[in-house]
Amino acid sequence: MTLVPMRFKNYEWRYNPEEISFECEKNIQELNSPKNTAYIQNLGRKNRLIKGKGQLCGEDCHEQFANLWKVFEKGRVGVLALPFIKPVYAVFEKLTVIGEPVPDMLTYSFVFREVMEKEKKTAVNTYITKAGECLWDISYAFNARIETLLKLNPWVKRADELMQKGKVIKLC
Repeated sequence: MTLVPMRFKNYEWRYNPEEISFECEKNIQELNSPKNTAYIQNLGRKNRLIKGKGQLCGEDCHEQFANLWKVFEKGRVGVLALPFIKPVYAVFEKLTVIGEPVPDMLTYSFVFREVMEKEKKTAVNTYITKAGECLWDISYAFNARIETLLKLNPWVKRADELMQKGKVIKLC
């Protein structure tokens, strides 16, 4: 099985991080009644934190980090695609260099915070791609199953394949 490379906006990691963790909590509130009994109220889940650690390797590792830093600096919400989970909208919250950089390797850690938006409802049948988008981005934006999009668009070989601007994608 080939793992999908981690990607955020237009930055794609050459090597997936060695560690990735997902923190997901529920917003629970305990309410006391006049009869001295407690009730638990589930207010839904909080935004996930996606944390990880890895290395940027090769002669251009410092250039790779500079490009990653540019994406971090811009802020704003983007699509975060990771192996084994459905892509999510997220904000790049933290980027840290760990230890002393050496010529061909830089160790780093990151934190992304999921942005939970209401599902987008749409009645459109097609979508025109923007530069650098992939099928995962479109799947998330239109709440469409990736398997369905791949069947409807057989010219797309991989869901993580970056597309050129102006390609027509069938949604249903």
